[in-house]
Amino acid sequence: MNRWLRCLGVSFLALTILSFPGLTQEKTALGISDMITLAISNNMDFQKALLQLKNIEIDTLQLEAENLLTKSEILAKQKEINLLQQKDTFQNQKDQLIIQAVDNYFRLMLAEKDIVRKRKNAELEKSILTEVEAQVAAGYSVDLALLQQGNTYYNARFSYEKAKLDYEQLLIEIKDNLGINHNTNLSVKIMEMTHLAEIDLPTALAKARENSASIKSKEIEVGLANIRLEEAKINRESQLEIAKLENNLKVAELEESILKQDLDFQIQTQWQNHRQSKNDILLSEQSLKQMQENETTIRRQVEAGLRTDGELLSATIGVLDAEYRLISSFRQYYQSHLELKRIMGMLEEGEIR
Repeated sequence: MNRWLRCLGVSFLALTILSFPGLTQEKTALGISDMITLAISNNMDFQKALLQLKNIEIDTLQLEAENLLTKSEILAKQKEINLLQQKDTFQNQKDQLIIQAVDNYFRLMLAEKDIVRKRKNAELEKSILTEVEAQVAAGYSVDLALLQQGNTYYNARFSYEKAKLDYEQLLIEIKDNLGINHNTNLSVKIMEMTHLAEIDLPTALAKARENSASIKSKEIEVGLANIRLEEAKINRESQLEIAKLENNLKVAELEESILKQDLDFQIQTQWQNHRQSKNDILLSEQSLKQMQENETTIRRQVEAGLRTDGELLSATIGVLDAEYRLISSFRQYYQSHLELKRIMGMLEEGEIR
């Protein structure tokens, strides 16, 4: 039995040697706003989109300078559509960078918390293993119980070491996203997680329609279809051609209506997700409060000699698990909030500080 435990111990030691040492080093802490700024300033695709947008704007200014826009209303509207689409592409890229930066902040928080709770769990399983070993030595338990607990303990240790490895891998990924040198030590700056400003559904629906580049572009296309139809009538083109242009106008109007319906559905769905995420936070906060109260009670009982250190450690793990769930709830809440603001066309860099 002891030989079996020693074999597992050797395997565990090998995994420990392969793990990264960075967790014990001093770290540079970044807040959400820092991560957003770095994500935007160091993303080459975003910089490319910005340059492309500037070129479209320059083209539009050149056409204005050459008085071409006044000569052709159709050309003017087509250029307007191109500019709207390029601005929309640019804004979407920026929005995604903001959302990803915020999510990375919470991923790091969760990874750091996961390491702590799994380390505590390994300590608890080690404590139980020590007790079982003593019981087996005294003849109060059988070797099978030692085997099972040894397996549970080493699974907990492997899980703890894997959490550290996963954390280091996550750091590499996020450093790449932020344009940070891999040798830089990095951790998150703990911020006060609060409920963000309320967004009522009517406002969300109205702002989404008002700011939608797709709807604006389609409205221009409807105007273009109208112009072409009127020009055909003035030029006395064939009835078949006029009938076709009338159909084109109706198609454009229907597409505009479909876009509005789809946008309304997205807003309503995301708004409901946002409401649910707030409810999840409340439940997680209640759970954490109960776990903290339980830990406090057990701590007092341990001090009075009524409970064991192992029971206190178990209660502490309960608190850590509840803290992990609360961070997860806030992660979902912030993501749903930012996604709702994105669809509304109102997501800004300073949304979260």
